[in-house]
Amino acid sequence: MIIDARNENVALNRSTRYAIVGAGPAGMTLARELSNINSVLLIESGGFEANADVQALYTGECVGIKYPLTDTRARQFGGSSALWAGYCAIFDPHDFLQRDWVPTSGWPFGIDEIEPYYASTAKLLNLNEPNFDARYISSRVGVFLPFDDGVIVPTAWRFGTPKIEYGKHLREEFETSENLTTLIHANVVDIRLDSEHSMVTELIIRTLDGRQGRVAADIVVLACGGIETPRILLNADTQVRCGLGNSNDMVGRFFMEHPHIPITSLRLHDIGWFKNSIERGIYDDNRQFMLAIGLSEAAQKEAGILNARAHIYRTPLMSDDEIPKIGLFLEQAPNPNSRITLSEKRDILGMRRVRLDWRLTELDWKTFEKTGYLLGQEFERVNAGKMHLPSQSTTYESRLMIHSNHHLGTTRMANDRTEGVVDPNCRVHDLSNLFIIGGSIFPTSSWANPTFTLITLTLRLADHLRSEYGSM
Repeated sequence: MIIDARNENVALNRSTRYAIVGAGPAGMTLARELSNINSVLLIESGGFEANADVQALYTGECVGIKYPLTDTRARQFGGSSALWAGYCAIFDPHDFLQRDWVPTSGWPFGIDEIEPYYASTAKLLNLNEPNFDARYISSRVGVFLPFDDGVIVPTAWRFGTPKIEYGKHLREEFETSENLTTLIHANVVDIRLDSEHSMVTELIIRTLDGRQGRVAADIVVLACGGIETPRILLNADTQVRCGLGNSNDMVGRFFMEHPHIPITSLRLHDIGWFKNSIERGIYDDNRQFMLAIGLSEAAQKEAGILNARAHIYRTPLMSDDEIPKIGLFLEQAPNPNSRITLSEKRDILGMRRVRLDWRLTELDWKTFEKTGYLLGQEFERVNAGKMHLPSQSTTYESRLMIHSNHHLGTTRMANDRTEGVVDPNCRVHDLSNLFIIGGSIFPTSSWANPTFTLITLTLRLADHLRSEYGSM
């Protein structure tokens, strides 16, 4: 069932087996999985529709690269699936590996750890099956990609049909569930620990109109995204001075996005190869896709750069006969100085607001320049485009950089508590019963849109919680 915390007839002092904070794609997926075995309370700050007063809780300060904090997430039932354009992509195998030229790269496990969840994730996202083979897909629509496999990697985005909007498509299921209670318009304002500070005992929740309650839970999972999750942890400092999970000053660090920057020096000649990059194609019984182009693992290693993909596009203001533009979606290097902290300003609930210092590094810009140049060489070889500068530089203007609405890395996963906030099973290193799921646990970001990988990690966490705690 779904109940409104603002209703005076709704009790806010509750106990549950699992408390999940955040009703976005990760939180809702996890809640569905766990409700099959035990009681679940899903706590959501917003309601069914966007609300200006609720959305204003995202307001904060930006002291690095400018970033629209209130526009890049939706604080409502269904979370940011309300903003999601439906792009699904998978990480490359080497995205999980430690790369000598990428400081603090490497996941605690390889792609083989999450691949078993690809089929289930594809089904949840209405993709039918997890096939992202760009050459196979393009062959199904009669497109031959002429690029050298040693240099170029064609890549497919897939789109669910229909695109799932969690808040709309799953509302009836959540309203009728007997083992799953969703509490909307409830904000977690503090996390209380036991006397030894080793486990969570309860969550303090509060509504915008002043109601307050306490939720006792055996297992707590934060699923609030890459900005709000560290904000909650850092605000919970009444018992642990530096905030929860932050004994090694790692909470909030390594904020990553997927910067998108146009390559102003590379112009297309022949757009025939790129038709299905400019607009969606359809293959095999209404399966929708788009193509992107990137550098191979070997080319990235030789150049000492990060992962990226070229996107061929027209802006809404461009006519159909104009030559399309080329932009790069960039993997951002994990940088501990790109981070979330708290400002001295407080919101209506009394919580300190976010202070975001988003930074890029020389490796990020090198990746942009080198990827653009090498793509330009290959485009010229197949007579698809031409570089318009004599040097090995693609020129960029930082003012043209746009964000991708992806908040990643701020509670990163690591084997060692000195290198991350959560362990390989998503448990906060410092606490026995607090878990985190979301893009914030990504140690590196790849080039790929994070939703597909996020859902696979959520299903993996559900399996772990069922295995370790289901019978308690």
